Amino acid sequence: MGKSRKGRPNTNASPRGAAAGGAGGKREPAADSDASKAPGKGVSTSSGAPRSASPSGGGFFAKAGPWAGGSALVIAALVVLYFFTGAAASEPSRAAAPVADDIAYGPADAALTVIEYSDFECPFCAEYAKIIGRLREKYGDQVRFVYRFYPLANHKYATISAKAAYAAHLQGKFWEMHDLLYANQEEWVSSDDPRPYFDSYAESLGLDLDKFHADADAQSTSDFIKRQAAEGKKAGVKHTPWLIVGDEVVLPRSFEEFDQIIQEKL
Repeated sequence: MGKSRKGRPNTNASPRGAAAGGAGGKREPAADSDASKAPGKGVSTSSGAPRSASPSGGGFFAKAGPWAGGSALVIAALVVLYFFTGAAASEPSRAAAPVADDIAYGPADAALTVIEYSDFECPFCAEYAKIIGRLREKYGDQVRFVYRFYPLANHKYATISAKAAYAAHLQGKFWEMHDLLYANQEEWVSSDDPRPYFDSYAESLGLDLDKFHADADAQSTSDFIKRQAAEGKKAGVKHTPWLIVGDEVVLPRSFEEFDQIIQEKL
């Protein structure tokens, strides 16, 4: 069982306000990502299976390797925005209906459900998280928002960050950790070891760190993430974020477009 590490980062790190993979040139999706398929900000894709192991094949406290890369692919994805026109892409959803152990926000008997398959390391997911956060505030008493894990194989810290989020969920703080992971994505993704950042976020939320560590390391946590990812793959998830409103897969390009889709479904 690991202990809290020394040299934790500042817990008051400011959220990213720029587009994912900004001018710092620190990051981009790995080589098998393809942002050119994306309307709007873009998506992260993988060549097949989602990631099912922690960064070095061990538990939450296994040493995670460094991230390296540039921003060319992210910039290319943003360029697509200028050439994409027309309505938001859509197709029928094959995802399973919400179940009791889904991580959700909003009333269980809501008239409409929004399901997101996502990856905490995905830069495009971080951009959509801002939009969905606004939608949660607006429709929190009318719409049920469900988050499902889909860590991509080409993202080194995807699984370890999912474990941190699930461990926070077990202490009733999933959405708070969700927001911190996305808002501060650039700092922990570009680090040699994201675990001190996760600990600092957990501390800022008042979590019991010993329980946080134990839950992140638990086999049941790994099993839950793997199950959701496998179900997503079976349902035809091709990229992250994968967004479902009611019974339809959508990829809106803006808050306004997403808001309109929800209004039409309610």
